[in-house]
Amino acid sequence: MSRPTSPAAAVPWVALWEGESRLEPVRVDPVSGAVRYAHEEPEDRDDHGVLWMRHLGPRGEGRPLFSQTHARRQRECMFRTLCQVCGERMAPKDGRLPWLLPAAEYGSRRKRLHTTGTPPTCRSCWAVAAEHCPHLREGGAMALEVGHVARWGVAGLHHPPGGGEARWTGCGYEGSAPEALAGMLAETQLVVLSDLREVPLTGKGGAP
Repeated sequence: MSRPTSPAAAVPWVALWEGESRLEPVRVDPVSGAVRYAHEEPEDRDDHGVLWMRHLGPRGEGRPLFSQTHARRQRECMFRTLCQVCGERMAPKDGRLPWLLPAAEYGSRRKRLHTTGTPPTCRSCWAVAAEHCPHLREGGAMALEVGHVARWGVAGLHHPPGGGEARWTGCGYEGSAPEALAGMLAETQLVVLSDLREVPLTGKGGAP
């Protein structure tokens, strides 16, 4: 797997940079709370009609903001199965995809399903992520092989009908009222992982 050689190489591909942290302003309907851009492009909305945050500025400028993700790159990781660390496309191994989650997010019990906004991480980047990511280094990591991934919804800023302050929340595609989706400015794609297999982070299960 190739690795980038630019100054951004030491920063996860999905991470937001200071130079691209400004957001395109949205217009909010005062009655419905629906959000839109003054000039929209087809890629600004997903196939459920949800508007996505549009970050302004180039990647690699300023300081990396490790605790924040770039909305478009996070979404691409989920849609195209890209590694959040190196940005490379991942191929399933025996029909399963590698996934690395913060232990605190996953919990201590085995699960059949898990909903997450954390993108996948290829096996080649497991060791790097576990060593350098603050969440994984301090709280531990859970390594998984995932049999199935389904898009569940989004998390972001929701603008309520009738006005009022936007608040951060999650919203599922199915069962949500149309006005809930229309008022959403999404930053994070949420997916449901199923057919989970817990594997060692090192050794055979964690080897590149």
